Formats: sequence, C-alpha cells, structure tokens
Amino acid sequence: MKQLIFKISMGILPILIFFKSFGQINLVPNGDVETITNCFNWVVIPKPPPCSPWLNMSNINIGTYANACANTVPYPSAAYVGVPYNTFSVKNYQYAHSGNGYLAFKTLNSNSPTLVKSFRGYQEVQLTSSLKAGKKYYCGFYVVLTDSSRYATNNIAMSITKNMQVQDTSGGQNGNLTASASVFNYGNPVIKDTQNWVLVSNIYTATGGEQYITIGNFKENNETTIDSSFNNSIVPLAVYCLDDVFVYELNSSYNLQANAGRDTTITTGDSAFIGTYTNGIDSIKWQILNSNNTIDSIRPGFWVHPTANTCYVVTQTVNGYTSSDTVCVTVQPLPLKFLKYELRSTSETRNGINEQQVTSNWFTANEINVSHFFVQRSTNGKDFTIIGKVNAKGASYNEYSYVDNSPLVEGLGVVYYRILSVDKDGKTSFSETRTIELRSTNFEVRLFPNPSKDVVNIECKEGIKEVKIIDCLGREMLRQAQHDGNVHHLSLNINHYPKGLYIVQVITKNGEVKSEKLLIE
Repeated sequence: MKQLIFKISMGILPILIFFKSFGQINLVPNGDVETITNCFNWVVIPKPPPCSPWLNMSNINIGTYANACANTVPYPSAAYVGVPYNTFSVKNYQYAHSGNGYLAFKTLNSNSPTLVKSFRGYQEVQLTSSLKAGKKYYCGFYVVLTDSSRYATNNIAMSITKNMQVQDTSGGQNGNLTASASVFNYGNPVIKDTQNWVLVSNIYTATGGEQYITIGNFKENNETTIDSSFNNSIVPLAVYCLDDVFVYELNSSYNLQANAGRDTTITTGDSAFIGTYTNGIDSIKWQILNSNNTIDSIRPGFWVHPTANTCYVVTQTVNGYTSSDTVCVTVQPLPLKFLKYELRSTSETRNGINEQQVTSNWFTANEINVSHFFVQRSTNGKDFTIIGKVNAKGASYNEYSYVDNSPLVEGLGVVYYRILSVDKDGKTSFSETRTIELRSTNFEVRLFPNPSKDVVNIECKEGIKEVKIIDCLGREMLRQAQHDGNVHHLSLNINHYPKGLYIVQVITKNGEVKSEKLLIE
C-alpha cells in the first residue's frame, strides 16, 4: 500500500515550457493561488469562501483550496485543508506546484461511471482584461490527481468565455457545465499522475471580448475516458489539484520557445517521451539531428523507441515566431541478467588425499557488453577472493561452468560462492551469493578452522599417533608423535609458518595414514 510520503508516479510526465519574453503579464489574477483571505483547519457551516477572486462550483466535502498556513499535524480532523496534508478526496498528500497553495476540482463523482451524467466541480475566475480579437494567447494550468481518487479521466480542460459560467459560489452545486473546451492537452489523454504536476496547455486564438476562464470537465460520462484502476479507493471520485493557471498574450515581447523535452537515458527496448503536449502550435517539424528527413509534422510530442543514441530536433512556428530545440536520448544496453546460479559438490580420494570439488553453473541473458566473469569464494560470506576467470560468450543466452578443485573447507561446513560480471567499460555486477555445505567422504580426520592463521585443530576418531605437516615442495615442516595413540584432538600453533598450502598427515592409532589439505593465511 502506498505510504503518504512516498507517492507513486503514473502516466504523463511533467513538462517544462520555455519562453522568450520581456515583462510578460499573466492575465489570470491569483493564478498561483498564493493570495488567500484566511486560514482554517476544518469545515464549518456554511462552507468557507473560495480563494478570492476564484469562484467554485464543487462539493469536495471541505471547500476547494488548501494552503500550508493551515498545517498543524497531519489530518487533525475529518476535513482538513493544509498543504501537503489535506482531505481532498478523503485523504491527500501533495505539495503545491509552486508556493504554498492550490485549488481542487472534480472531473467525476459517481458510483457508476457508466452513467451519462455525474457530479462535476469547476473553478472559474475573471481575467484582468478581455482578450483581443485575432490575438493568440498561450494558456494553461498544472494538475495532479489526488491520492484517494478512485478514478482518473481525460477532458481536463479550460473553457474561455465572454460570460460567467459558475453561478453557485457556495460550493453546493454539482451539475455539469456544457461549454466548449478551449484549452486541453494534445490527444486529450487521461491524466493519472498522483505525484508529479502535469501541464495542460494550448495556443488559443481569441474571438474578442473573452474575459472568463473555467477549468473542469465539460463532457458527459459517455464522452469521457475513465480509468478505474484506482479501485482500492473508498470514494468514487476523480479529484484534481490545480495550481499556476496562466493566460499570456503572444506578441513581439513574448514568444513561445520550442521545447523538445529533457535529455534522457533508456535501456535497449525501452521508449522515451520527447516534446510536449501543447496544443495549437501553428506548424511543427521533427527531424533526427544531422538528417534532413522529417519524422513527424503533426504532434508536439510523442514516444520514440531508438535502438542507438539519437538526438531529435523540433522546429516550430507559433504566432509568426520560429524556434528550434534539441533533445538527446541515450540508449544503454540491457543489463546482464543472471537467469540461474547453482553449486554442485563432488568428492574423491587421490593419492591418499580426500579431494573436494565445487562446480559453479550459471546461466545468463543480455550479454551485450560483458567482457568476462570472475568466480569468487568466501568462508565467511563477507571476504571474497577470486578463484577463477571465465570469458563471456556474448550471446543472448549463455551457460557457464567452473570447477573449484580446492575449496579447502574440510570440516568447515558452509562455503560461499558468487559470480562477478565485468563489462567492457569496467562496470561490474554480482550474481546472488550461493552457499554449499561440504563434508569429507570420511570423517576420520577433520581440520578446523581451514583456512587458518594461528591455530589449527585436528580431530581423529581412531586416535592420533603421529602428525606431520608438509609444505608444497614436499618438505617436512613438523613431526609430532603421541606415544599412546589415545589422543583424539590436537591443537597446533601454525602462526610461524609462511602463508600457503600444506598437507597434514595423521597416522592413526592402528597405523593408517590420513591426509588433508590445510591453507595457512
């Protein structure tokens, strides 16, 4: 279940818009929703007034704006209007897009979204000046879906009109407004992001005299795309937070700059969104950098699936102003995938010495950039040493095997193994760590710990009559006799021996010779 302070991002990406401007004026008063008349922590009757000069027609149980000034503790009552904690759609956690406050409105309120009609909510404000006939305006706002909404919808739009549409300012009316959507995103997608603020924007050509903007859903249910994947919510709502509403006149001192989006990195097979969702651009052309071929001349933004590093250039014209921008998508190879890693032990006696073997078998996919593998071993699960190297095959599916002839763990029980992958560019990754418990084929003689640094313990069921330690050159380093042969446990100080591999020979009470390997660290 989603924690309040860690919110899940789903759907449309937030988009940045760039301007070339000199002293532009936003015609939307209090568009950033920072000017408020009072702060309150819960609803009283009658409901608190809207955020002046905004008018609302909504019933979200608590009014329609929130501000950080109302914060005390998270959700102190059933109706709370703080930031980030508020009870828009029962329970919500959301910071403002900018500043401290934001509005809210409903695009759907129905237990049955298949109904033609359902309750709606709207936010409306009068512009500081009327729009001029034939002039183009860049209009938009930011929204984010509240946490407890059961639904998400499309048709999130701004209507620009000459006359007021919202008549009820008390927050008690719930009907649908029938109006033309003047501003909505290209493609009119469902907006279902509950973490990132999403820009809705459009280039609007005025008929003249428009002085009101209204934000909400102006379509009936049967004309609205409804995403019901949020069915774990207890309230049948689609409620959106609203912030940073703007209307700018496009002129010689204020132009909309092309925006190809942010540079991004993907892995092979993934996709990336380039551009924006801004509607109403006069003309647009997408090309691959250093190429004259046009790949798109309609959409302001779309998903691309490059298989190699690719840069895209967008050139657009808005209100006679032409500009370009470039975005680059870096494609990384798929990360190596260890499909399976397993260990197998075998044991045999050669020349009187019990030989243990551990075979590592691993299976991989996506070896596009892998150079080689190191097989690593540990006796404590923390300190690993490299015991072998295997070159990568580089195919889409591979099988590998490596035999460790000297696990050196007689009597220790558990040994740890893992595979270290090394890419051609030096990057590394590990397989899971596997363990195997090894036992000698005969338990008559046991050395522990092994490897050892200071003291080695020798156990023998039959009794120890004599012990020899022989180095790798065959030189006898120690000979120690036990006269009665009734000693079954012996501790030897080995801290004065050089590091290396030794053979410990034990002559038992009945005259048999048992040999085991000893590693001195």
